[in-house]
Amino acid sequence: MSPRSLPLPLLESRQAAVAKLAFVAQRPGGVAALCGPTGTGTSTVLARLAADATLAPRSCGLRPLREWHHAAESRLPDIVLADDCHAGDADAISALFARCRSQTPAASLVLAGRGRLLTLISRAGDVEQAILLRAVLRPFTFAETRCILDATLFASHGCGLDETHREGLARTIHEIAAGMPAAVSRLAELATVVAADRPDRGLSAADIEAIHRRLGVRAA
Repeated sequence: MSPRSLPLPLLESRQAAVAKLAFVAQRPGGVAALCGPTGTGTSTVLARLAADATLAPRSCGLRPLREWHHAAESRLPDIVLADDCHAGDADAISALFARCRSQTPAASLVLAGRGRLLTLISRAGDVEQAILLRAVLRPFTFAETRCILDATLFASHGCGLDETHREGLARTIHEIAAGMPAAVSRLAELATVVAADRPDRGLSAADIEAIHRRLGVRAA
């Protein structure tokens, strides 16, 4: 398995979010909201929910809100997972909710997006009153960042590093990424590639800082 293809573990906090959302999604007509800042993994959690075996035999569909809004199907799946809802508006959310409720049995609905989603839901009074669960994803704790690194960077190139060295690298990555899962994963991926290219030199906190600076230049 190549460094870039190492699977990321679904951490306990994200597993809990999937389980809570699945509990609501199993109920015909159930409505839930999942939100979090950019990079906290709302789309990842929604994708894991779509693949959750506990939802069977109910049918499940995952699309951005805008695609559900323009979908031509006369009937929705039993479970509707709408991503990127923060990019839409309250009317689009209300319209999708109404379509879910118009079916017999009613389709379950999970709305996911960034923090603005909660504002849009508050403007769609019918949806707000129907919500059974609001799940919020937060940045990783240091322990969660370390778990990701143990499964990726350190699993591939950490055999020669003592615990003090690993701890230092993990804290550097965690601080630079501010605990944001997407940033932690990206830094871990690039650090893995760098470490593979120079196995005799090893990896230092200064290397992580350099990777971060290069990422910043590319983003600009």
